[in-house]
Amino acid sequence: MSEPCIVLSQEEFSYSAAQIGALVEQAVVDDAMDWVPPAYMSAECRQAGEPYSEREDPVTKKYRQTYATFKYVSKGVWQYCGHCFRGETEERG
Repeated sequence: MSEPCIVLSQEEFSYSAAQIGALVEQAVVDDAMDWVPPAYMSAECRQAGEPYSEREDPVTKKYRQTYATFKYVSKGVWQYCGHCFRGETEERG
């Protein structure tokens, strides 16, 4: 028997404690998009506008900024993807 999926509320979610793959409610993503204009926004992916860090892209060998990233799962539910390059939903580099 599998465990039920836990969706973190805005009150429960913390960037400092968040693990990649954590499911979050829509309010968490909305809050991230309200800080500053989003760095990237599509139906499947949302990235906070303030860069988190910068690291080398193994493909281009150039340093690129990373952003707190969320991937759409289902209505009202998103998955935290960590700090990804613009337009991407997997951490690399």
